[in-house]
Amino acid sequence: MGKLSPEKLGESSVMLGSLIWSFFPILTILSYSGLEPVTSLAWTTLISILFFFIISLARNSWESIFRKDVLLSVLGVTFINGILFYALFFIGLKYTTAGNAAIVATMEILFSYLFFNVWRKEYIDSKHIIGVVLMFLSAVIILSPNISSFQTGDLLILLAVFIVPLGNLLQKNLRAVVTSDQILFYRTLIATPFLFLLAYILGEQVVIPSGSTWIFLLINGLVLFGLSKILWIEGIFRISVTKAISISGFSPIFTLIFAFFILKNIPSAVQLIAAPLAMAGIYLLTRKVNIVSQPMIFPLE
Repeated sequence: MGKLSPEKLGESSVMLGSLIWSFFPILTILSYSGLEPVTSLAWTTLISILFFFIISLARNSWESIFRKDVLLSVLGVTFINGILFYALFFIGLKYTTAGNAAIVATMEILFSYLFFNVWRKEYIDSKHIIGVVLMFLSAVIILSPNISSFQTGDLLILLAVFIVPLGNLLQKNLRAVVTSDQILFYRTLIATPFLFLLAYILGEQVVIPSGSTWIFLLINGLVLFGLSKILWIEGIFRISVTKAISISGFSPIFTLIFAFFILKNIPSAVQLIAAPLAMAGIYLLTRKVNIVSQPMIFPLE
């Protein structure tokens, strides 16, 4: 087997990471048996620190982030992707339905396109634009049976996915000078105490997990918040964020499949219709572009 090109390696990293991440809703639901949502998130993030610490030791990739340009970017990524995104999303979930939240979250595809390809002028050809549209439509169709009227929480979740492209840009730039495990180690190390504080402010009982809850938290923290996040950063380092976000749009399909076998949730006929759209979208998004279109890596300022 020949060596994968940087673009194919990036696509493969995003696909594998999204496949792993498709277990997240299922494992999170199972972890709620003994914990409230934000408390569960805080414990999961704390556990992921251990994963990144072990990876850093194994790779001997310790790097100093105490340089003005790097430190400011790490703090920016932590605030946007590690704290603010989850705070807005989980508070929003208190005032809307899960179906609404999932639908609104698909707007990240659109916001990423506007941020990277319209405002920042990163090149994307017509085949990939069609692929983006197909992935967006498939996500909407998959989640539409659970949609209800627009609610206040939807605005908070919309704001959460609106700010994520900026955080992804910072992570993409950071990866040019710092390894992915170091980015995530410092991001989770800084974010964890703030997430526990957020749980306390929201009135949750911040308790130590017990029993089988630990199993689901460990899988979430080590594999989903650990391995899948490294794969994501390695992916967006090699391909455009818009393309990566769109490819990851197939994750709900696998969530439906796994939920059927694990939680006995039967998908609707309407949701199954979305599968061919998603497959077509992935096919177009992973085709070679007509001209060289490797995304620019913007220097840290």
